[in-house]
Amino acid sequence: MALKSSIREKEASLQTIKVALAGCPNVGKTSLFNALTGTKQYVANWPGVTVEKKEGFFDYEGYKIHLVDLPGTYSLGYSSMDEKIARDYILKGNADIVVVVGDSVNPEQSLYLLLEILEMEKKVILALTAIDEAKKVGIKIDRYELQKHLGVPVVFTSSVTGEGIEELKEKIVDYSQKEDVLHRILIRYGDDIERRISQIERFLHSKRIKVSPRYFALKYLSGDPEFYKEGVKMGLPELDEEERIGYRLLISKKKREYIENVIKEAYSNAMGKPFSLSEAIDHVLTHKFLAFPLFFALMYLVFKFTFDIAQVFADLLDSAFSHLGSFLVNSFGENLFTSFLADGIVGGVGSVLVFVPNIFAMFLALGFLEESGYLPRAAFVMDRIMEKFKLSGRAFMSLILGFGCNVPSIMATRSIDDPKERLVTILIAPFMSCSARLPVYLLILRIFFPNYSAAMLFMIYSLSILVTLLSSVVINWLFYRGKTSPLIMELPRYRLPTFRNLYIYTWNRGKHFLKKAGTIIFVSAILIWVLSYFPAGGDVEKSFSAMIGKSLEWIFKPFGYSWKIVTSLFYGAVAKEVIVSTMAMLYGFQEETLSGAKEALAMEMDPVSAISFLLFVMAYIPCFATIATIYSETNSLKWTLFSIGYSLTVAYSISLLAFYLGKMVVMLV
Repeated sequence: MALKSSIREKEASLQTIKVALAGCPNVGKTSLFNALTGTKQYVANWPGVTVEKKEGFFDYEGYKIHLVDLPGTYSLGYSSMDEKIARDYILKGNADIVVVVGDSVNPEQSLYLLLEILEMEKKVILALTAIDEAKKVGIKIDRYELQKHLGVPVVFTSSVTGEGIEELKEKIVDYSQKEDVLHRILIRYGDDIERRISQIERFLHSKRIKVSPRYFALKYLSGDPEFYKEGVKMGLPELDEEERIGYRLLISKKKREYIENVIKEAYSNAMGKPFSLSEAIDHVLTHKFLAFPLFFALMYLVFKFTFDIAQVFADLLDSAFSHLGSFLVNSFGENLFTSFLADGIVGGVGSVLVFVPNIFAMFLALGFLEESGYLPRAAFVMDRIMEKFKLSGRAFMSLILGFGCNVPSIMATRSIDDPKERLVTILIAPFMSCSARLPVYLLILRIFFPNYSAAMLFMIYSLSILVTLLSSVVINWLFYRGKTSPLIMELPRYRLPTFRNLYIYTWNRGKHFLKKAGTIIFVSAILIWVLSYFPAGGDVEKSFSAMIGKSLEWIFKPFGYSWKIVTSLFYGAVAKEVIVSTMAMLYGFQEETLSGAKEALAMEMDPVSAISFLLFVMAYIPCFATIATIYSETNSLKWTLFSIGYSLTVAYSISLLAFYLGKMVVMLV
């Protein structure tokens, strides 16, 4: 206690410096954030990783640095929610310093963002990342020239080698102490615009505005919705659209010219072609005929890896939990307490945990694709297909996050500019098969399709993508008739994934599953054991669970599902992993390992009903956390209820269709 108290007193005595970390998408902000704070935020070679503010702290030379990692943005004329978050924080967040993170190899867009922030009259430091990659390709950067033209301190950094990290910390502390930072005007936009800026600055002199008058004037003339509306409200003259577009283009052109001149002065060998290998790989991976077969081949390998490599570890865990259950029964005899431990805790939670190796293996494989820079190419390739389904490649980037968890997938839609496309993406995102469904797939496939597990898993994931895309068409047809905007994104360079980043990616995704096993699934397992044990003292046929399942059994009568399967689906609405826990307790898997599960389920299901069951699990009602996220992101009960009702309708329809088609095929064969 004394030690904690001492630490708290020491922290309280430190002066805090608030630092905003701003930059373009995929420029390495989160990597720099991790390097500065020592945390392990999710990083990927992929735009849109950061869609909300992340905060971290570190101490340096008697100061406490409060670091805020902002969503990536190319400029400060916000058009999507994540860009608005970044701009609002820089404008109103009271940061002492803004560190603009730029790419050493491709600095143009980062410098554009920096110029905009400088016009806000903020204290700015430019941190150029990936300096190790710039050196490798022979790019030389003159720090003095950059500082002279931009009027800000410049630090070269590398999150891989650690170069410049300490220097950046030192620069943050030193620069924060300077009171007389000169905000000189870097760019003159020509006589006409400068005259208009002066008029507006004089007009704003008597007004209470919280931003730089010059910045306000530039945004007003550019037709920025927020500043233009406020300016007109205060009495500034209205501008026609042609005039606003003209000013906007001219202001942007002047900035680009200035940046071109800065790079010409500060960079050498920047106009070469350092990434000819990258271009050669791109030519193949984004080829109009080869791209799609390669994409599906790579995804198949991911699922093959998920099954074949990790299965040996899953079998070991399965055996360990089985022995633990038997040990408890043999040691303490068969009684209420032993049943609770062996059937409720070990059987319920253990039946889910045995799939941990498979889940981590899948995330490791997906992490490799993300880290290498392939997935943004996949989004680029898929953009052509997505357009036919009323979506863009940017929606694909959000949706593919759903392979991990639907919650971040839905939150990632904040990067979509068009509100209608964003809403549609939110509503269809739950159809992407998340990791919570994976234990159910693995259990059923290992029992009914042991020789084709990887191929069947690949088919289920492919179907989940197809259902997602078709749902977009249906929802657009029902509510919208608009057109999608094309995907515009800067493709990242190819990189050999580092062990550290792969570890962070895999762990950050996988730990979510472990946390659920220790919380939601653990509590659910206890509740399900209670409902399955009482009131008949362990006779599940007369338990509360049986009453629930039998009362709903009629709904699934066309499928021939037993009340045990119906009960599993009912409890699975909380979290999909609970389906496996429920089955384990109702069928008693833990007593005889997987062979026991196989024997029990094979008595009530055949391969056809197994497929229809898997399709129902793939599509039916999102888990509670996803439902809550849909509500918070749409702020609409109507759309939340629509998502639940629509997913249940789709799940029931495709499962029924698969069941009867399968039966017909069996009869014909």
